[in-house]
Amino acid sequence: MSGPTEVSGADLAVPTTAVRPAGPPPPHRTVLARLDDGPLVVTGLDAEHRTTLVEGLRADGRRVRVVAPTPALARAWRAALGEEPLRSHRVAAGVVGSVEEVAQQLAAAPQDAWLTALLGPDDPLDPPTATGPTPPLDAAELADLRRLLVAEHGEPGRSEPPTLDPARRHQVLPPPAELPPEPHVEQLAAELLDVVGPAGSPARESSRPLIAALACLPPDAAVALGPALVRIDAAVVALGRGGEDAAWARATIDAVLDGRAAAAWTRATAALAAVDRVPDLDRGCGPAQVRVTDDAVAPEAAAATFDALAAFLTAGGSLRRMFKSEEQRAVEAVLPSLAINRVDPMTAEGAAAVADHLRLRHVEATVVAALAPLGRVVRPAEQRALVVHRLLSLREIGRRITGVLDAVGVLRGLLVGLPSDVRPPTDSLPAVGRIVATGRQLTARPSVDLARRELGDVVARLQDGRLPAEQAPELRATLAALLRLDVDGYAEAADDVDAAREEQRDLRRSDQLVARLAEWPALLEALDADTSDATWVPREQRWSQAWSHRRAAAWLARQEPVDSVVTVPSLLGDAADVDLLVVGPLRDEVPPGFELPERVADLPGFPDDGLRLLVLPA
Repeated sequence: MSGPTEVSGADLAVPTTAVRPAGPPPPHRTVLARLDDGPLVVTGLDAEHRTTLVEGLRADGRRVRVVAPTPALARAWRAALGEEPLRSHRVAAGVVGSVEEVAQQLAAAPQDAWLTALLGPDDPLDPPTATGPTPPLDAAELADLRRLLVAEHGEPGRSEPPTLDPARRHQVLPPPAELPPEPHVEQLAAELLDVVGPAGSPARESSRPLIAALACLPPDAAVALGPALVRIDAAVVALGRGGEDAAWARATIDAVLDGRAAAAWTRATAALAAVDRVPDLDRGCGPAQVRVTDDAVAPEAAAATFDALAAFLTAGGSLRRMFKSEEQRAVEAVLPSLAINRVDPMTAEGAAAVADHLRLRHVEATVVAALAPLGRVVRPAEQRALVVHRLLSLREIGRRITGVLDAVGVLRGLLVGLPSDVRPPTDSLPAVGRIVATGRQLTARPSVDLARRELGDVVARLQDGRLPAEQAPELRATLAALLRLDVDGYAEAADDVDAAREEQRDLRRSDQLVARLAEWPALLEALDADTSDATWVPREQRWSQAWSHRRAAAWLARQEPVDSVVTVPSLLGDAADVDLLVVGPLRDEVPPGFELPERVADLPGFPDDGLRLLVLPA
């Protein structure tokens, strides 16, 4: 019988699995255990285990958003976490990319954010695919506007006076085509002045103001000038050159022209108008000769008395010694004051003749009284024929005087279009004579007459029916030089007009540019408050970029933060529906808007690439 089998120690050994050293716990458990005490800086991991950390946090039910410092890191996170890459967008001119790329571009250009801060973001109602409105001005126009505003208002803090006058906006200036060149004006002036003498002669210079005035008449007046001068010449010739009547007529015309006797002449013309009745009255007098011997008797009233008697007798009435008619008594009462010859005043025919003669005496008395203030003394005539002749002669002289005055009135009407300071005087016959003589010289030669009318046309176009108060000072100076035939003055004034036109053009350009900014009052206010180069030159250099920045900022603000991976710029402080923010990976820097936690969770046992994460409760 055999004995018990011996079992070696090896046989008794129980088979076992090889025991490995215990590994580190999953990184998310360590992080979650320490988060109760506040935010953490997590170190000791490489890229693979940082992904494991985020996946573990999410697997534990935590809502985690990864905040990558750059768009490239955000793409790497998405790839590691198995998420779809973000779509690219054309947001504004020069701004293209995904949400985080757009945000990164905005963050990288803080110098362009001033316009967004000034105007606010672009209209959020615009379609998100639109690239935004075109800037109302381009950069060159903005610089031009700023230059013009400084020129008009000056620059705050600087002593240089403005160089643009705001009053220029409403001043009238002629277009360049309306100003003839200086050599042509000089040629016109020489052509006109040659009619009175050669260059440098005293007559030429003394006649310059009158020639200039007649040459600068408005076109209609220039056409009518020649006939008006001929009419005056003929009317003055009709006055005669010698004799008492001609001398008195000339003196009367001078007195009326200078205003001393205007009212007296009006009364005289009314009195002389009654002389038109004299021929009829003379025929009605027949052989009668009547003279009023009593100054208390008014001829006109006495004529009515005799008219009444003539009517009474013609109607069958008769004269009586007793019980006389009223008409008979009235005539007998006035007979002692009259000297009547060659007719019987107590007959119908005689009474009518006496009445007409008395009316003739009344006309005589009226004319004598009217002419006395004008220096014409008319002595009463005894004979009726002399009375008639004298009255008709005075009427003819009066008509000739009226002819001259009317002709001068026409001339004055032509001259009224000239400024008062260059209008030639017409207050006497000698003054009018100078105008007539000079004017007829200007109109007699075709070449001179053509030059005269051309210069008048130039002046009319420059005036353009505007009042002097509406005209620019330079335009008034130009007109004044033409109205004096001052060629040197015209050349200087024309240069000043060109400069004023440039100034007006700048002001109107400024107004146009300002009008294009009407929808952006804040931008206008900013320009009004500060127009310095230090502020605006950098803005002008990146003007279009600033508008794109504004558009992109508005677009970015409209994006909903639904992505689990975002960049620091695109986070925009929005952590809704998130439990944890994982920021990184980082080396030394901390992204803007975040603070470095004081507590550090170093996770040993994992490959370490030296980068760190911030794990922050949202």
